[in-house]
Amino acid sequence: MIIQILPEQCIACGLCHTYNPIFNYDIDGLVRFDTGDTELDIAPDASLVQAAKECPTRAIVVKKN
Repeated sequence: MIIQILPEQCIACGLCHTYNPIFNYDIDGLVRFDTGDTELDIAPDASLVQAAKECPTRAIVVKKN
C-alpha cells in the first residue's frame, strides 16, 4: 500500500502517532516520516489505515497499489 502525508493539512494533534510510530513530527509538530519523504510504499498495515481514518484533517492518505 502507499501511504501519503499532507503536512500542509496537519494540525499537529498527535493522534496518528498513537496508532503507529511510523509517524513523526517536525519542529512545528507537523506530521513527517523519519525518512523525510511524504509518501511511502509499504506492506499493508491496519494501524496505518486506522490512523488515516481517524485523522481529523485528512492529512494522511492511504492508496492501494
